[in-house]
Amino acid sequence: MHCRITKHVINMSQKVNIRIAGKNYPLVVQHEEEEVLRNAAKRIEEYVTTFEKKYNISEKQDVLAMSALQLASELENLLNEKTKEQQEILLRIKKISNLVTEK
Repeated sequence: MHCRITKHVINMSQKVNIRIAGKNYPLVVQHEEEEVLRNAAKRIEEYVTTFEKKYNISEKQDVLAMSALQLASELENLLNEKTKEQQEILLRIKKISNLVTEK
């Protein structure tokens, strides 16, 4: 384990092996990032397996590219939803502000 102390904050990093599409990737990550990375790798593996079976794709590069595209598409949708929600909240705040300032 590596330990880095900055401004009285202790950041613990550790070595982990993440396996994606049959290949190990040794990484050094912060302790709190490990679960997120493992879950992400698991999700990628699920897409890889799905694309291999559903579309009979045997090339790892192709299934990884399709998995990346699928995940990026999901991320775009989430970001767009977040932006819409933020716009709706700002509109509501403006309406409330207008109501308050009118009185």
